Amino acid sequence: MKQTRHPIYQGAFLLTASGLLCRFIGFYYKIFLSRVIGPKELGLYQLAMPLLAVGIAFSNSGIHTALSKYVAGEALHGQRAAARYLYAGLAMSLCLSAVFCIPCYLFTPKIAAFFFGEPTITPLLRILLLCVPLECIHGCINGYYYGLQKASVPSGGQCVEQFARIAGVFGMYFVLTSSGLPFTKRHAMLGLLIGEAVATLYYLTFLSLSADKRREDPAYAREEKRGSFFTLIRRLTALSLPVTANRLLMSGLNGMENILIPQKLTDFGMNRTQALSIYGIYSGMAMPMIFFPMVISNSIAVMLLPSIARAKEERRDSYIAHAVSLGFFLCMLLGFCCSFFFYFAGPFMGERIYHNTVAGIYIRTLSWLCPFLFLGATMNSILNGLGKTKDTFRLSVFGALIRLAFVQFGIRSFGFRAFLLGILVSQVSVSLLAFFGLTRIYTLPRNHRSPSACHTDNPE
Repeated sequence: MKQTRHPIYQGAFLLTASGLLCRFIGFYYKIFLSRVIGPKELGLYQLAMPLLAVGIAFSNSGIHTALSKYVAGEALHGQRAAARYLYAGLAMSLCLSAVFCIPCYLFTPKIAAFFFGEPTITPLLRILLLCVPLECIHGCINGYYYGLQKASVPSGGQCVEQFARIAGVFGMYFVLTSSGLPFTKRHAMLGLLIGEAVATLYYLTFLSLSADKRREDPAYAREEKRGSFFTLIRRLTALSLPVTANRLLMSGLNGMENILIPQKLTDFGMNRTQALSIYGIYSGMAMPMIFFPMVISNSIAVMLLPSIARAKEERRDSYIAHAVSLGFFLCMLLGFCCSFFFYFAGPFMGERIYHNTVAGIYIRTLSWLCPFLFLGATMNSILNGLGKTKDTFRLSVFGALIRLAFVQFGIRSFGFRAFLLGILVSQVSVSLLAFFGLTRIYTLPRNHRSPSACHTDNPE
């Protein structure tokens, strides 16, 4: 049987390599921020981030996923069909970003005071709102190339964005300090905007060059238009709505969770400065460390979605069953290796890297998240590839409600350790429910072949 190059492995390798590079650089960047602006200012910086997450969820998250799925199918019929989906997705996403950003920008002071309880983060929120339309452009173009299973463009864009952000922040830091001026959280947020702007130029330049190359292909002009522009928008809308609702609700719940944590810590007996410092240590020091190895599972999950979508369309259930079982095995293996590493090295990392003992305690406590973070990302990607977006929606809401319950009722009585326990309970429950739900549908036959072999089969 003729073997074909498996696009998941190549794409996952590129995304993993670029992701590891960006995480490694970003890791030291977070260390730099924690030392330059301090835990409290870092906490305020992280406190503003939910607005960006909500904006992206509303404007792009569902469209990104829908593009990846539809482009994967339409690419079989030619480049024109896939490209038209990209342009439809861009139009939808940018219009939604305007609907979200314009009112929020006009009422930013009220949003900062009422929803976040911190009027001082108003300038940070305004900078984040400028990032939303740029993120929409990134998301649509990335979804398009993920659907084509060409991960080189997204992986390159990820590196460009990270390098531009850090270069911008370091440049501002050295200019300000040499002038005797303070470097603040606002300058760190401006670095985020610089990274988004430079990455947008990269994506648009690459897309323009690709479009010119497509037009030079004689076969491109002969391809038929598969549906009108509004038909494409309707298709994207139908698939993206559940994902958008999922991400929007999740971003809202996560934002509520992040806003409530400092408030509940003050109810526990801390002052505002202590509460924001604890939140800054958790969100800006411990969690970036725990999420560092997630680049591996995220890369595989991104490339799995279009591959699973094609397998479903071609009715290759054996391939899907292999993906589920192999994904579980690898996630558990890699995840527990990371868990043991963080458990034993956590205190050392906190003291030597962050110069903060509390950060080391949090890293050790959160170490057992790793296998279930890996598993959840992989299983959710398979569910989305199968079109079961409602299942991922229910699971995500269930997990968020568990965490909120621990925040609302646990922190006041037991302190921040109640929230850390809630994160673990939530992630274990959601990831195992997703896995067992898939195994009920897809079961491996006794005489099975590897996923790469199944990928070359002809549909029955």
